[in-house]
Amino acid sequence: MEIMLKLKGVDLLLRREALAGPAGVENPFQEKLARIQHEQMGCITDTQISTGNFFIAHCTFQLTQSVQLSKEVEEEVIQLDFALRGESQGLTTETTSRQRFSTGQHNICYIPRSKSTYDYYASDQPLDYCIVVIPKETYIRLLASSSGLHRQLDTLMAQQKTGYASAKNLPITPLMDWLIRDMRTSPRTGSLKRLFLESRVTELLMLQLEQMQGTQPIGFPSKTADIRKLHEACEILDASYADPPTIVELAKLVCLNEFNLKRGFKEQTGTTILGYVTRRRMEDAKRLLLAGDKTISEIAYWVGYKNPAHFTVAFKQYFGVLPSTIRR
Repeated sequence: MEIMLKLKGVDLLLRREALAGPAGVENPFQEKLARIQHEQMGCITDTQISTGNFFIAHCTFQLTQSVQLSKEVEEEVIQLDFALRGESQGLTTETTSRQRFSTGQHNICYIPRSKSTYDYYASDQPLDYCIVVIPKETYIRLLASSSGLHRQLDTLMAQQKTGYASAKNLPITPLMDWLIRDMRTSPRTGSLKRLFLESRVTELLMLQLEQMQGTQPIGFPSKTADIRKLHEACEILDASYADPPTIVELAKLVCLNEFNLKRGFKEQTGTTILGYVTRRRMEDAKRLLLAGDKTISEIAYWVGYKNPAHFTVAFKQYFGVLPSTIRR
């Protein structure tokens, strides 16, 4: 089965997603980077990973004008959509309704054989999306209809009609965000990375369905106000990870005491505040290294290291390789 994704107005195939080979034949683990630099539109970076069972795409758009992607699906799939940053909307040929995504929203979509278009809007900030494509057969093996967790998708699959599991998009939780970013920055390779990514995708799907069922995840703070404050803490660190506030300062900014901030942050994101900052620095450093527009010293300063040598040590500890290796 294949899914083709093309950039309208540019004679270039951005993505061909190969999934679910012939019965009994295991597709190899594949990872590649597609990058489009267009004078009028801007830059699109698309990291594509095929685990055999799932297809994962991490997309970053730095657009000077809005663009439209056309997508053609040859067989039935389930798609997990995560809009980490930016505005977009999709339209299929079989319906006139559009599904609009804003920053920090997610949903689960059933897509039969169809053609669709996706509009991505220009912004001063990079648009950041994560998409996971699961063949219908694989999805059903994970979740039987009798589970009762996805009645809306069951109805859509029976009708062969494109649609979403939730009528309204839901907010991406800090834990979902952390899992996605952990997938992006994992230093694992080969079969270990394949196993790691497939476990993360399964966990993301579980969290989505759990939220749609209205279930309170185990270990999460019970107060909605506290959860909002922890979301705010993540947003502050996302915006200032190169020069982050101290824990005392962060606690004051989000109006939580230090104990509740540290405990709640770990429960929500699965890591400490320092671990979160380090991950954001390393994630951005890897992205900049792959882009190739800055020197290693410039990248070190960009992500918050005053000494490039300290950055190199931290990068090696995190990814297991030197920054120069990533660049090559």
